[in-house]
Amino acid sequence: MLAEQFYERVGKSRNTFLIFATLNILFFSGISFTFVIPGLKGFSLFFVVLTSLMYFIAANIFVGLFKDRIWFVFTICIILNGFGMGWRLWLEWGEFSLVEHTSLAVYIGYPSVSAIIITIFYIIGNSIFGKKVNSSIR
Repeated sequence: MLAEQFYERVGKSRNTFLIFATLNILFFSGISFTFVIPGLKGFSLFFVVLTSLMYFIAANIFVGLFKDRIWFVFTICIILNGFGMGWRLWLEWGEFSLVEHTSLAVYIGYPSVSAIIITIFYIIGNSIFGKKVNSSIR
């Protein structure tokens, strides 16, 4: 019942929710990539939970916006995560705290893993709510 109301609202104001989900992924990938990688300096379980929650919200918005477009969601997420990370690296270029996070494994791995996590949330949400909600929206 609550999910149907949420997806109805997403269907009615698509652009607003698309902007929110885009900014959500951009800012949280930029802010949190130094805090969510286990084994590196600055790891915080609080940020892992917070980032996972925000990615879950973005994935559920994508369920309401895009019907059965898994590869599109994955591509958008990997691009947005890359831009968010690049934005943070550009702002803090030369900072000593980013020295551990400037490796090729982090540059490629973090956007890829984050996009996979969002896509998994999207697949789960689409399988649970997508069939009954997407048919009523369109």
